[in-house]
Amino acid sequence: MEIIDAYAHCGLSKYEPIEKVREAMATGGVSRAVLVQHLGEFDNSYIRSVVASDPEHFAGVLLIDHTVENAAETLAGWVASRSFQGLRLTSEALLANPDLFSLAGDLGLAIVLYTPQGVLPILPRLQQSLQSAPFTRLVITHLGNPTLIGSDLDESANAVLELARFSNVYLQLSGMTMFCPYPHEPLYPLIERAVGVFGARRIIWGSNYPVVGSQQDYVADLRLLLEGRLPVPGDAINQIAGENAKRLWFDRN
Repeated sequence: MEIIDAYAHCGLSKYEPIEKVREAMATGGVSRAVLVQHLGEFDNSYIRSVVASDPEHFAGVLLIDHTVENAAETLAGWVASRSFQGLRLTSEALLANPDLFSLAGDLGLAIVLYTPQGVLPILPRLQQSLQSAPFTRLVITHLGNPTLIGSDLDESANAVLELARFSNVYLQLSGMTMFCPYPHEPLYPLIERAVGVFGARRIIWGSNYPVVGSQQDYVADLRLLLEGRLPVPGDAINQIAGENAKRLWFDRN
């Protein structure tokens, strides 16, 4: 089984350089990773250089300033380097500049969407974008950023499940530490429902390194999946741990 980390951060001004990411990957037996630009950084040169030097093992997801007038031209310029396979958008960016959604698809990019207030506030806009650009691949990170009230999921967490009817939408099993401590049991009902409605082919694992914590935390979260301790069918583990990410991010020919 090939394990692919479909969501990790690296950088020189924030988080850690690629050497540390490689160490974490090696510790967990992870062969490839998708490097997602961190918020607030619009110079994607570092990730571009990493991917250009090792495209077999890394894919790149860029970030642009959606508020500038030349956002479309800026995006096209970065894509011309051929080192990026995805564009990171936030809820704010999607609402303020919805044209970036279809443009990314036209450029062959997958969209990696971060919804810090959850999916529900942007659900109508997101559904509209998916209907108008049905071939744009979309990855919802961190289970759609569910809200917990105490140890219980808020009903709004289920909004992300509404997107399962779009065949080009993937849900990412990542960022669990952001919502509750290891082993993240309050999230299990949502994970189980998500696998049921999206299907195993559209659930993808990502570490959210180094936000997840240390390299030991990285491995511990991964083992929850690999050892069958998450509510995921045993025959789906290989798909979620690597096969789906390979198809989405690395099988580009």
